[in-house]
Amino acid sequence: MTETFTLKTLKKAAELLQSGELIAFPTETVFGLGAIANNAEAVKKVYEVKGRPSDNPLIVHISYPEAIFNFAELTEEQKQLINQIIKAFWPGPLTLVVPVKPGIFPDVVTGGLNTVGIRLPNHRFTQKLITETGFPLVGPSANKSGKPSPTSVDHVLHDFDGEIAGVLDSEPSQIGVESTVLDVSDPHHVQILRPGYVTREMLESAIPNLRVSQVSLTDLETSERPKSPGMKYRHYSPNQPVIAIEKDQLLDYVKHHTDEQIGVAANDKLLENLPDNCHTFKLGNDIQSAMHHLFEALRYFDSNPEIDKIVVELYPDASENGAYRNRLLKASSQTIEK
Repeated sequence: MTETFTLKTLKKAAELLQSGELIAFPTETVFGLGAIANNAEAVKKVYEVKGRPSDNPLIVHISYPEAIFNFAELTEEQKQLINQIIKAFWPGPLTLVVPVKPGIFPDVVTGGLNTVGIRLPNHRFTQKLITETGFPLVGPSANKSGKPSPTSVDHVLHDFDGEIAGVLDSEPSQIGVESTVLDVSDPHHVQILRPGYVTREMLESAIPNLRVSQVSLTDLETSERPKSPGMKYRHYSPNQPVIAIEKDQLLDYVKHHTDEQIGVAANDKLLENLPDNCHTFKLGNDIQSAMHHLFEALRYFDSNPEIDKIVVELYPDASENGAYRNRLLKASSQTIEK
């Protein structure tokens, strides 16, 4: 039985982490599956219970901003840039990929790379948990690999009840998709490896003269080790096929598939005039709300055995929609847009 911990019982959760157990923890993005990052056997358990590919590196979570300098091997120029970035965005949904000091983290954390992703989550319970544990925690999303990420304690328990030692109780995640991952190895040209809440425009606005580009996932060779989670493998998929479809074509699509039970996740207005074969989930009326509810919607329909397929509104290709589109397109088996 997986135990649920509160702020009052946080010390026990930290002791379990110190002994090599797994504890799921909340963040502002999604819930993470935590193991102490200097224990290779504990980290291996994360891969095992998730069914995660061994070359998919993990993000290390810290409890205060300056901790990054304890683990990163940096030039003065890199330090200056990182100081600017963390002052603007930490704590928050931004992971920094940095050259790692040798001998601190086992290879199972870094995927055998000479870099590591580091993040300071904007959640005081989890910051306290890391501090109490005494060392950073790895924390990939607390779901079975390939399935929708968890945004609530219930989601974590659905996937891992009885398989992990505990979960830290909290309200549902505020943002609902994983962090932006930014490679800052080259201070003259930083790269977004995984889109998230923090966009290219936000980075360039906060830090004058910063040159930012986004890595195309098609550029990654099959044999190449990804620097960040979310770069190589199909993710976020429920058992039913998912169709990502722009709003102008959604109604026509479901009207031509009345012989199937369809789960439809879309903005509130789009859900008003659907055929009787449709089961609905409101994503809200803006991109922030849609991001917040996307994984919840996929899990909601995944739990309904009557649903034959899931249709989800696809927002237009724009920077502010990048994280939502990235997660939805990775979950989808079909995309319909002009």
